[in-house]
Amino acid sequence: MGIALYQLLAQEYFKEFHVIAGQKGLSREVQGVAVMDAPDALRWTKGKELIMTSGYALSKDPYCLERNFQEGVAQLATGLMIKRQRYLDVIPDHLMELFGRYDVPLISMPFEIGFMDVINQVNVAVMNQAFKSFRIRNDSVFRLSNLSFKERKIKRILQAVEAEMDFPAFLYDINEEKSYYSSANFRKLSERFCLKNEDYWNPSREHSKHTLCENMHMIRYRLIDPLNPDGPRISWVLIPIIMNDVTQAFFVVMESREFLDYCDEYSIRIAFLELQSLYEQIMVAQSIGNIGFENFVLYALNYDEKDQDRLIYQASQHGIFMSKKYICIMFSQTKDETVSARNERKNLMRAFLDSTVSKSGKMAFLDENRGIILWESQGKEEYDLEYLCHVLEEFRLKVKEKCNDMELEFAICRDGADLLSLKDRVRKCQKVMAMGKKLFPQNHIWDYEMLGPYAWIEIQEDELEAMLCRYRLLLQDERNREPLKTLKVYLENNMNFSVTAEKMYVHINTIRKRIDKMKELLDVSLDDRIARLKLEMLLQFLNL
Repeated sequence: MGIALYQLLAQEYFKEFHVIAGQKGLSREVQGVAVMDAPDALRWTKGKELIMTSGYALSKDPYCLERNFQEGVAQLATGLMIKRQRYLDVIPDHLMELFGRYDVPLISMPFEIGFMDVINQVNVAVMNQAFKSFRIRNDSVFRLSNLSFKERKIKRILQAVEAEMDFPAFLYDINEEKSYYSSANFRKLSERFCLKNEDYWNPSREHSKHTLCENMHMIRYRLIDPLNPDGPRISWVLIPIIMNDVTQAFFVVMESREFLDYCDEYSIRIAFLELQSLYEQIMVAQSIGNIGFENFVLYALNYDEKDQDRLIYQASQHGIFMSKKYICIMFSQTKDETVSARNERKNLMRAFLDSTVSKSGKMAFLDENRGIILWESQGKEEYDLEYLCHVLEEFRLKVKEKCNDMELEFAICRDGADLLSLKDRVRKCQKVMAMGKKLFPQNHIWDYEMLGPYAWIEIQEDELEAMLCRYRLLLQDERNREPLKTLKVYLENNMNFSVTAEKMYVHINTIRKRIDKMKELLDVSLDDRIARLKLEMLLQFLNL
């Protein structure tokens, strides 16, 4: 038993390995690794092997792989990994076309990574996949539970804390806004002392505060009642669970009987490390899952109708339902062309996971500086644009915090569609982004509906830019602003001078003079219906 190539590449170790051709073959199985040093090395391919090469044989014989494909031996390989910038500065176009034609993945491999390290990683992944298969088959007890792995794990740790120390425990997950308890005892004590969840990390009543462990940010809070100093008092120990400088959850142990002793503190540290490890696993799993999702998106953008069953199968492997509706959002990094957003994947993913957008969306790169976010529509036909802009602006600012050289812009198609329509949605977003930049250059978020009639007519970007440039040059002279505005109102009112004069609150002769001036400056005939329509549309997008 092996592992599918897209599952292998989804692992953290392979995050800098990029599939550059043959994406349709990502479901091929990997069982081992071989190294190609000679032009005819693939003659000994047995199948289900991931081939690695430094590119030396290709530099000496650029068409050796083409012969191997013609002989029918190269197709047996799961895929080919070529070291970046060892012997080949650029992967030849004919090579990428060849792998795309036969649906064999061609993968760009980092220069600094050794072949032995890759071999070890593949071997471990294959073994883990085998273990995982047996584990799933034997996990019938847990499949009957409605609780997720995270919930089961958190509850077990909290229950162990109370069983070990006889102190009730509580965890509040910030992202999920969800509370977990070791037992009902914690809630009873909270009700008795009138404590709300947020009081445990931000007490609203008079209290004392003592740091137990600075490195862990472990703090004891104790309520003070100045009106009844001899009355019952309550204290608790708080430890925030922090990942990548962002607090993910608050872990609280109630000192319901007395202060914790040394052994209790030791038990709390173990529980904290268990919880920290759980959140680390979840974060890594989210990152790996996102890379796997990215490979699925690449597959979905390159599939044919005959591959629909395979696409549906791969979607199920990522927990994606083809029947669900998704809003498509494209993002692009534009501030500095020398900066690769893909190379900043780690920081970008941190910003994404810290943002509201990650609660309903999944992110995938399309190339070095562009990607998409698929936002689950959750039964809504169309999301409010203001809300989406707010969420995307939050994400944009978080990216800017973590990557000073990166500036994101977005194109949105708000009508939900299933993943079989993903190609069309991406093309639609590309058009929104390209034309949005021309029509609304002051924005960094564009929506399909903002384009108006330009959304459903075909017009070349360079032609649109040339036309708009002419009008913007006119606007640089303040004296042209009113005549242009007059022309806009004139066209909107079927070229009626009297109605235009009435709406502009000026004499009809002034209107005539302004229209004549604009016809002369723009060199346009208003008797030409096509020219008139084009002019009326362009004037809609000028800041008049």
